[in-house]
Formats: sequence, C-alpha cells, structure tokens
Amino acid sequence: MAVLKILGKGAAAAVSSYKLILLIWVTTMVMVFMVALPLRSFLSNIFGNSMAVTRLSDGFDLGLAGDMGKPFVSLLSAVSMGGLLLLLAGFLLYTFFAGGLFASCASGWGRLKMSTFIRESARNFLPFLKIAVLMMLLIAAYTFFIVGIPIIVTMAISGGSKGSSNFIYLFYAIWALGMPVWLFVADASRRWVAATGSGNVFMALSAGFRALKERFWVSYGIVLVILILNASFVFLSIWFTGWSIPEKGGLIFLFFLATQALFIIKLFMKTWRYASVCALASQKK
Repeated sequence: MAVLKILGKGAAAAVSSYKLILLIWVTTMVMVFMVALPLRSFLSNIFGNSMAVTRLSDGFDLGLAGDMGKPFVSLLSAVSMGGLLLLLAGFLLYTFFAGGLFASCASGWGRLKMSTFIRESARNFLPFLKIAVLMMLLIAAYTFFIVGIPIIVTMAISGGSKGSSNFIYLFYAIWALGMPVWLFVADASRRWVAATGSGNVFMALSAGFRALKERFWVSYGIVLVILILNASFVFLSIWFTGWSIPEKGGLIFLFFLATQALFIIKLFMKTWRYASVCALASQKK
C-alpha cells in the first residue's frame, strides 16, 4: 500500500507539472527539426526528382548505393553524424531539464514559474551531469560483472553451444531486476542536490544510497512498477508506429499527432518517477 500511495502522489505531482513537460516537448521538437531540416535539404539535393525516391519507398535497395556512388557515402555520413548529434544533444538537454523537474518536484510540485524552472535547470546542470556520468560508469561495471563475465565464462566452457548459452538469460533477468536500484540511487542523489542546493556529487550519491537503505523495498518497488509500465508503453509504442504508418494524405498528420502524444506520455512517465522519489523523501520527514 505504501508503494501505491507514493506512486499516487508522484502521479499527481507529474500532472501538475504539465506546463514544464510541454516546454521540454517543444524544445525537443525544435532540436529535432534543427537536424532534420538540413538533412531533408541534403536528401533533396542528392535525389532531386530521380527514381531513387520511388525505389526507397518500396524498401531499402542495396543496388541504389552502388548507383549513387560517392553521394551515398556522404548521405551515410550525414545520417550518422545527425544521429550522434541528436543523441548527444538529447542527453545534455534532458540532463539540463532534469534539474528543473527535480527542483519542481522537491519544492513546489509543478508550481515553479518558467523563469525559475530554467534557472534551477541551469543551477543543477553540472552536478546532474556529473551524477549521470558516474552512474553510467557504475551501471557499466554492474553490467560487465552481471552479464559480461558470465557470457565470457559460458562461451569459454561450452565453446559457444546454443544449449549452454540459454543459461545466460538468467543473468539478463538478474541484470534487469537490479536496474531499479541504480535508477533510484541516481534519482535520490539528484533530488538531494535539488533540495539542498549543494553541488557536492559524492555527498549526493551517499545520500542516494542512504535513501535506498532506509526503505529499500518501497524505494525499489516504486521504481520497478514505473519501469514495468514504461517498458510496456515502449513496446506498445513500437507496435503502433510499426503497424500504422500511413502513406499519404491527412492520415500522415494524424499519425504525427499520435506519435507526439506518445512522446509526451513518455515524458510524463519520466517525471512521474522523479516525483515519486521526491514524494518518498518528503514522506520520511
């Protein structure tokens, strides 16, 4: 019941932060268009009115790469660079906005003014970035010990036989069940930074581990529930986009609106997790 109560408070806080979520959505759209529009212009210059567009509409044609020659290499390079820029910009952007979201959830719960939200995002950006990098290193080490080493040992013993490799799925399950621990510590550490105003990353991580230890099962439960719901939502979103892509007309616009609604829901679920961790901390006071 404690988990459900905290999740309820977190959901209410996330809903009250709808203006902040919409701001993040608009900023994301601008960032995507800044990469997509130049890429679209580049594609138009390469293909023009050629039959290549028709061939691509029927699926990727390997023969097209040979026909294009050097322009195909340039196209591949542009797409790869654009993708890397989006990933890096997205990581920095969401790290930035996380500072404002945690400040909102830890204090006013969605009642922060936009100017205050941006200011808190800027103030917390560097500590949050350091926490994100440290947590990625910890998760990488955790992944190596839980999944990497068993894979290496199993392949060495079995010689890569399929029957023995099925045992690896057990370690995948253990890895997945352990991820809520790391996510909670990361969220609790960022909440501590937002609540105290301190930029000491190691003290923040220490506070995150202490928060996990104080009420382990409740802490683990709220993140696990949201992760399960989030994974189910991602699966349904992939299924929707894979089976409902329209070809032309007004349906394309409706499809665009549907995908953006799914993205906003995804942002809400992330904010829900942040708010739930903050709600747990406020309940212990």
